Amino acid sequence: MLQNSSKSSNSTHNTTWPTKINLSQMYPYRPVSVPPTRRRRRPRLFTKDIETLLYSMGDGPVSLDSTVNCLEDCLVEFLTDLSHESLRFARLHGRSRIKVDDVPFALRNDPQKLGRMSYIREQLHRIEKAKKMYDTNNVNEKELFADDDEEDPDEGGRPLKKSKKKERGKKKKAEQAENSESE
Repeated sequence: MLQNSSKSSNSTHNTTWPTKINLSQMYPYRPVSVPPTRRRRRPRLFTKDIETLLYSMGDGPVSLDSTVNCLEDCLVEFLTDLSHESLRFARLHGRSRIKVDDVPFALRNDPQKLGRMSYIREQLHRIEKAKKMYDTNNVNEKELFADDDEEDPDEGGRPLKKSKKKERGKKKKAEQAENSESE
């Protein structure tokens, strides 16, 4: 009787696992016509960044490797899909390279990510504009130091070319005045 009861309990828990996993069910956004590629061992590019993000979100100081690897795989897959979608849009427009303007097309179905991307682009534009305002390489020195027409050579400053000419002219006039007085 014990054997019969154990057999009946085994038969209820006996499940058959599929030998092949249908990738179209797991990843519905991936085209089915593309054969799965062999994955070679990839270098972990975002490990440190993901660990710091996890820590900032409340995880412990040391995250599990499996968690970090899983998140990195998701991130790399998302970036790959985003790049392929952007490349498809670029090819429709006759280009072989992706521009930054192609990425919003790939994000058109996700308004939250599209809004975040446009916000970041606006902020970058504002930062560049502010940097140009304070960039002294683009400003002419005469415009920058318009208040300081003449520098004192005693203080270590270099006089401007116009002020040198004025000083030479003043010296010549002073010498001529001295010569005329002495004669």
